[in-house]
Amino acid sequence: MRLKGFPIRLAVTAITLSLALAACASSSNTNAAPKGRASAQVSKVLCLLEKKNSQDTRAAVLSKAIGDLLAKPENKGAVKSVNISVDKAEQIAGKLRENSCANVLSLEPNFSGEVLKVAKNHPDINFAVMAAEGQQKLANVRGIDFDLRQPAFLAGYAAAAVTKSGQIGAVSSVNNADANQGIDNSVSENAAKTWANAFRLGAEYYNQFKGSGVKLSAWDNNVGGPLQVESARLHEQLLKLAEQKIDVILVIAPIGESASLEGLAGKDALAIWNGQDAAANSAQVKSSVFTSTVIDASGCAKELFDQAKAGWIASKDYVGTLKNSGVKLAGFGDYAPLISDSLSAELAGIRSQIDNGKIDIAKLAAHQG
Repeated sequence: MRLKGFPIRLAVTAITLSLALAACASSSNTNAAPKGRASAQVSKVLCLLEKKNSQDTRAAVLSKAIGDLLAKPENKGAVKSVNISVDKAEQIAGKLRENSCANVLSLEPNFSGEVLKVAKNHPDINFAVMAAEGQQKLANVRGIDFDLRQPAFLAGYAAAAVTKSGQIGAVSSVNNADANQGIDNSVSENAAKTWANAFRLGAEYYNQFKGSGVKLSAWDNNVGGPLQVESARLHEQLLKLAEQKIDVILVIAPIGESASLEGLAGKDALAIWNGQDAAANSAQVKSSVFTSTVIDASGCAKELFDQAKAGWIASKDYVGTLKNSGVKLAGFGDYAPLISDSLSAELAGIRSQIDNGKIDIAKLAAHQG
């Protein structure tokens, strides 16, 4: 695909936008039990609470990172893991009691509300809870999340810079369609909306900076979020958008749906995948991927594992950011020549301003809302 005619200079090294892996932000005394926690159990058994058929990328990525650590020969026997998979939130308390859990890593964001209720009623159990960052003040709970807004903002800026048609978009197949069956996916759906809005803000930032008129043509103005598409129709819908000359598209979908990107390059369009590096993980879709927003959960997983070895996992909240390498924007792969030296420098400058707080994406979104 040939997009805007930027000089073909390999400036991508400066814009890979990933730092050396950093562990979850915490004090140096991460493996010591916190003061005031005499009631908490000390156990080297880690219960991994998951949702059956989860749509959420954060859950899948952290689950894999923990699994990879547990599978290493040198870690054999250091921590015993118990996998607990349930359909509905109301099953959680019973399953934790049934398995005598003392340390619980709740991977499913859509379970966060129910898990916090269980934690409040069970101060003797330690919890690390996905999507509970900043939502609780319980001594036995640690909130975890990965701020994909940050790389999405950079991706929006880059998309606006390279679009040939002047039209970009955002699409999501993460939805709350299971609500009628009593299964609530609203946390994941709201997260997808938040990430897509960061992408939008990045594109608008480019327009303001350059005086350009790049349009967000694939968008649901009624809900203020990405265009919602059923998983079964995602591939078809992406090709239709490409035919409408929407040539750079943020795609938010469960990891298993990355094959839906295949064929976009043939329509003179590119995708930005969300959560994992789609180009690196799949040769099948590599030619259709401009870049990806990426969760790197390995540092967080290592800290949780080390804490589980010490017998507890609840501590300060963790949020994966660009600064601590918990999230990043992937390289541009086959499309590196589209990134000029000047665009590379602009992205690096924006990255720096996100790191130091001069660009606060949450405040930008609130101001526009």
